[in-house]
Amino acid sequence: MRIKKSKLLFFFYAIIMLWPEYFSNSLTGLMANALALVGLLFVFKNSKRISRFSILAAVYFVYFVVDTYFHGGGDIHTLISNMKIVISIMFVDVYLTKEDQYDTISTIFWIVFFFAMLNFATLLLFPNGMYQISTVWNEWGTTTYALYWIFGSKNSHAFWYLLLEILVGLRCYIRPSRNNKILTYLCLPISILSQMILESSTATIATIIGAAGALSVVLFKKWNKEINAYFILCANFVFNALLIFGMTGFLGGIVHALFNKDLTFSNRTVAWGRAVTNILQRPITGTGILTSDEMKSVLGSLSFNQAHNEWLQCLWQGGIILFVILVLLLITIAGKINRIQHRNLRFMCCMFFISVFIEMAFEVWLGLVFTWLMLLLIYKAESIQSEVG
Repeated sequence: MRIKKSKLLFFFYAIIMLWPEYFSNSLTGLMANALALVGLLFVFKNSKRISRFSILAAVYFVYFVVDTYFHGGGDIHTLISNMKIVISIMFVDVYLTKEDQYDTISTIFWIVFFFAMLNFATLLLFPNGMYQISTVWNEWGTTTYALYWIFGSKNSHAFWYLLLEILVGLRCYIRPSRNNKILTYLCLPISILSQMILESSTATIATIIGAAGALSVVLFKKWNKEINAYFILCANFVFNALLIFGMTGFLGGIVHALFNKDLTFSNRTVAWGRAVTNILQRPITGTGILTSDEMKSVLGSLSFNQAHNEWLQCLWQGGIILFVILVLLLITIAGKINRIQHRNLRFMCCMFFISVFIEMAFEVWLGLVFTWLMLLLIYKAESIQSEVG
């Protein structure tokens, strides 16, 4: 059987794009750079198929990098790493529009499925981590050890399994075959169980919500309720404002029940307070991209290499300008969700929209291609619906 060159290119591109850091080496790094150049040529050749989502994502990253150089930070790695994310977003976006959507989603799914199952096996086989990284806190030798697996530390696994959930859900929506339903029933419990093993309460809640969305296209013939994605977006910002500015006293019981955290959210409030202080110093343009060591220094702790909240991180490093770009992008996604006529598919996208926001309330994710790929899939669901008819 003859395989199209474009399919072969996409297969290798997707593998390298999703290649876990644990397996990375100089060879995979060279392959990633080479495929990025090929991907750039592919995108340029099919530039008319680039969506508004990709354009806004490109504006987000271009401004972020330019802002970083303007403030005297960044290097060639800063430019290359961020531009590779932009190329990846556009490449998948264009390919989903140009080629068979089910085959494209299936290609990404099987790659994510393989790595996710491999990582899940390591969680069972190595409950104390495949390796550990120690942090020496003071001159008296106080040391803690962070556990790591294929997908990294416990807070790094969430979007892998959320991506697995939305991919298996979309496959089942496009082709609701018996085999696809069985795969859905396999992937969703494993996604949730992996977060429970890691004792990541936030990720557990996020994957449960995502699983509920994916199940909606499998179990229910018709979802009777309509959810407005704009409401989800507004509710997200209200929720974040309550968290950040300390108006969470009345939420104490809910927070403890859902996230198993006190109202400091594992001391994240300390990072939030310091981030807000720094935002006020450069509110318009921010600081540009900071290194991990620079962030630890500013936040005043070895345990904080980020603001632990996506919206604060965006305002801190990119200022109001970057935040506005991000809000426009999210409004664009919400608008696309609201255009979905199939109520079960719309419900699924809304649930994953919520899952993304839950994760972003406590961690920083927009520096990773997985997050953007997930947002792209939510955005493209409306066109997927059109193809299914």
